[in-house]
Amino acid sequence: MTAAPDTSPERLALLLRLLDDDSPPVRASVEAALSAYDGDVSELLGGLQIVLGEPEQELLSLMLLPARRERLRREWVVPAGGAGAVLDDWDQFEALLRSLSDYLHDGVTLRQPLGDALDLLAEELEDIGTQEGAAGLNRALFESGRFKANFREEDEPDNYDLGHVLAGNPSNAFGLGLVFLFVAHRLDIDVEGVSLPQSFLCRFHDEGQVVLTEPAMKGRTITSEDLAHRIRRYPREVRAMVARPATPGELLVRVVEELATSWSVRGETEDAELMEELLATLVKAPF
Repeated sequence: MTAAPDTSPERLALLLRLLDDDSPPVRASVEAALSAYDGDVSELLGGLQIVLGEPEQELLSLMLLPARRERLRREWVVPAGGAGAVLDDWDQFEALLRSLSDYLHDGVTLRQPLGDALDLLAEELEDIGTQEGAAGLNRALFESGRFKANFREEDEPDNYDLGHVLAGNPSNAFGLGLVFLFVAHRLDIDVEGVSLPQSFLCRFHDEGQVVLTEPAMKGRTITSEDLAHRIRRYPREVRAMVARPATPGELLVRVVEELATSWSVRGETEDAELMEELLATLVKAPF
């Protein structure tokens, strides 16, 4: 019978003392031992009286990354029907996003799990949602400046890490839109996502009127004329996307596709190939 690996705080403390030893045998031994921690030592590290500098944190995160990749593969459970089977299953969509969030996390810094962070935000905004509906949520999330757009690095992988975004960091149009959708879903408020290339809009009813807002632009309202002008050069199939809400399955495919592209343009081949591997479970090739 194989003995369980030692994942005690004492063992971690010993491994951390070896981080500055860059000899290949020691480095390989430390990385192998760290794999037992499943890619995340943040909670244990928080309890140790050890202060790591930024270079040490980056090195530790890098050494934990292979285990995070394997954890994502293990947790990525998609129905046989792929994205079509996810359809309107927001719970499964969130579960898969949580696995992606854990993979994108550095495994070193403490932060709330994705589900807990969404629960707390929804609880905080519950009164506003009850009294003012989706328009109130739009104001509280975006018009207030609480969640900001990352225009400088719109393809940065962290934009798709909702745990990172909910910790107060900026995101792109898609990441901000997902925050709106998940909070509204928790509060039983009808908000739809409109998925467009390099953009994402949210649609809801306010005082009997259909309202389109753009989370990345501080939740500003988009008129039907503005939208028609924006999409006039898109192919017909893309323009048709405006007429219906994006399903959780479609949103999941977009997250994985954009992460695959993001890693690819950065030359991070192993992570890009991992996203292509996940994408193959959602849609039939070619993508």
